[in-house]
Amino acid sequence: MIDLHTHTNYSDGTWNLSRLLKEAEIKKINVLSITDHNTIKAYKELENIDYKKIYSGKIITGVEFTTVYNGVSFHMLAYDFDYKKLDIWIQKNYENNKPNLQKEFDYMIKSCKENNIKLDIIKYKSEKGWPVDIIFKEIKKHPENKKFFKENDWNNVDVFFNSCITNKKFPAFVDFSIHYPSAELVTEAVKEAGGKLFIAHLYKYNLEKPIEFLNILKNDKIIDGVEVEHSIFTEEQSLTLKKYCAKNNLLMSGGTDCHGDKKKDRKIGIGYGNMHIENKLISNWK
Repeated sequence: MIDLHTHTNYSDGTWNLSRLLKEAEIKKINVLSITDHNTIKAYKELENIDYKKIYSGKIITGVEFTTVYNGVSFHMLAYDFDYKKLDIWIQKNYENNKPNLQKEFDYMIKSCKENNIKLDIIKYKSEKGWPVDIIFKEIKKHPENKKFFKENDWNNVDVFFNSCITNKKFPAFVDFSIHYPSAELVTEAVKEAGGKLFIAHLYKYNLEKPIEFLNILKNDKIIDGVEVEHSIFTEEQSLTLKKYCAKNNLLMSGGTDCHGDKKKDRKIGIGYGNMHIENKLISNWK
C-alpha cells in the first residue's frame, strides 16, 4: 500500500516526523512520501535520525507546491527529486518569501469594487483573521450581494476562497502570482533536480472545466502526471483521471492528504476509511 500525500507539522499537519512515520508503519504503508507545503524540512530531519528504526518502508522525496498558471492557483506535487539541489530554490521562492496578506486583501477588495459588490469601508487587520474570512463576512452583511454568487460560494467560505483564486471571472478574484512562483518556474526547478510534477487533487478546485485545465497543463508540459486517487475523490472521479492518464501517457500518483489530528477522519493510508492504494499505481515510474 502507498500513500504519497501526507503532511507534518513542518507545514500544516499536526504530527511531527516521527509520529507520521510510526503511523505509516502501523498502517503497513510500504511506499510513503512526505509532501509538506512549500518546504522540504522533513527530509533535512531524516538525515539526522535513523528512521529505519521507526519505519521499514521506502520514502520518496516529495513536496506540495502552491503555484499559479494562467491566473489559476493550484497545487503541484513534486516527487523523486534531489532535495539538496532544490533546497536553495525553495528557500528563496517560498520559505523566505511569505505571502503578503495586505496585498491579497487589497487585491480582493479591488475586484469586489470593480464588480459592484457592496462593501463598507474596511481595512485589513491581521488579528481579525485571513483576508478571505474578513471580506466574506463583509460581503454577506449585504443581502443584495447574493445575486453575484453561486449558492455554494455564498454559503461556504472555503468554496468562496477556492473560487477567488481559481476563477478569473469571480467577483472577488485574486491572482495568487502576487504570492507564489509560476508553474513554469516550479516545473523548471523540479526538473533540474531530477523530479516529476503532478497536479494535486484536481477536483478540489472550483474549476468549471477541470479536464480542460488538465489538458492545458499537459499540452504545455507543466506536468508529468496526475494525482488520481485522493481522499475527497469519488470512485467515478478517480476512474476518469486514470483513464485520462492511460490515454495521454501520463504518470499516476495517489495519497490521503493526511494532516494528522487536524483532520482526524482523514487517516494516513486509508483516507476516510476505504482507501487502499496499491503499489502498481506507480509501477511505471522511472
